[in-house]
Amino acid sequence: MRMKIPNQYKGKEQAFIKHRLLETYLERLFMIIGQHEHQIRYIDCFAGPWNTESNNLSDTSIAISLRLMKACREKLEKMGKNVRFKALFIEKDPGSYEKLDSFLKTQSTEGVSANSMCGDFYPLRSNILKWCGNEDFTFFFIDPTGWKEVVEIETLHPLLMRKHSEYLINFMFEFILRAHNQPLFERHMMEIFGQIPDTFGLSSKERETCLIELYRSQLINAHGQGVHNRTRSAFVKTLDPIKDRTKYHLVYLTRHPLGITVFMEESEKLDLVQKYVRAQTKQDHRISRTGQRELFPAEAGIFCARMDLAAVKDYWLEKLTFDPKRFGNDQLADMLEETGWFISDFQKAFNELIGEGKVKNLDAPRKRPVHAVHFEKGESLIKVKL
Repeated sequence: MRMKIPNQYKGKEQAFIKHRLLETYLERLFMIIGQHEHQIRYIDCFAGPWNTESNNLSDTSIAISLRLMKACREKLEKMGKNVRFKALFIEKDPGSYEKLDSFLKTQSTEGVSANSMCGDFYPLRSNILKWCGNEDFTFFFIDPTGWKEVVEIETLHPLLMRKHSEYLINFMFEFILRAHNQPLFERHMMEIFGQIPDTFGLSSKERETCLIELYRSQLINAHGQGVHNRTRSAFVKTLDPIKDRTKYHLVYLTRHPLGITVFMEESEKLDLVQKYVRAQTKQDHRISRTGQRELFPAEAGIFCARMDLAAVKDYWLEKLTFDPKRFGNDQLADMLEETGWFISDFQKAFNELIGEGKVKNLDAPRKRPVHAVHFEKGESLIKVKL
C-alpha cells in the first residue's frame, strides 16, 4: 500500500485521519438513510475554517461534507430516490465566519442547501434545534478546538434528547487527561463524567480506558432518556502523528445496531490508514532532523500483524452455549461495543475455534465460506466443546 499525505495536511496529519473517517462513514450513512428518508440534515457545530491551506477549503470538514452530500444525492437519484440535503455550519470567530459564509454562498445546488450561523455553540443550541425541526434525520458533527462548554453532558443534553439523530463527538482526550486530576478543574470533570475520575495508580492505558468509558457511559445515559431503542456507542482513537500517545477519541452515538457495524468497519479501514500516515510523518520528521534520506520507504516499517486472538477466542466461548444461538446484527453490535475489537478479529477467532473443533456454524454452507459468520443472516452458532 502506497499513500501520500496531501500537502495541505502537512503538520496536521491527525486532521487528515479525522476527515478520512468523516468522509467514508458519512457516505455510507447517507446512502443507507437515503433509502427511506426524503430529507437529511447535517450540522457541523464548529465549522471553522481554520488553518486551511487551500483556497477552496478542500482540506476542511465543510467542503468534504458538502461534496459527499452532492455525490450521494446523485447516486440516490439514479436509484430512484429523491433525497434533499440541508447542511448547517456554525462558527463563532468573525473572520472565519466571513470566509465560511462567502464559501457557502457558492455551494448550494439543486437538492443540497448550505446555511450558516455566526456565534458560539453553547448559546446557539436552541437555534440549532429549531433549524433541525422534529422530523428529519439529523447528523451532528461536534468537533471543537477545546472542551469547556462543549463536551459536558449538560451542554450536549438538549441535542442528545432529540430523536432521529446521530452524533460524532470529538472527545479532546489530550486536554482532558491533563486536567482530570487537577483540583482547579473538578467542577468541569463533574460536568463531563458525573464524578471526579479516580485514576490514581492506573497505567496510562488503564487511565485512558477509564476516562473514555466513563464518558461514553454518561453520553449513553443522557441520549437514552425517554426513548425505546437503546443508545449504542463506539469510538475510534486518533494518535499523535509523532508521539505514541492519543490526541483525541471520535465518539459515535446511534440507536441502530447497523450504525455501530458500519462505523467499526470504517474504523478498521482507518486503522491501517493511520499506521501509514504516522509512519510517513515520523520518517519525514527524522529526515528533517538529520538531513539524511532513508533507504526504505516509510511503509516498509509497518507490520500489520493481527492481534493475539486468545482473548477473542475466550470471549466467543463465553458468549456461546451448547444450545444453538443466533448471532445477527444486534449481537454483533453488542460485541463491538463491549470490546472495541474489529469485525475481522471476531471472524478470525471463530475460524480458529472451528479448526480446533470447539465451535460450529450450523448455517454455514458446505464449502468453506470467506467469513466464518454472516451476521447479516443471523446464523446459528454453537459451542461443541470447551
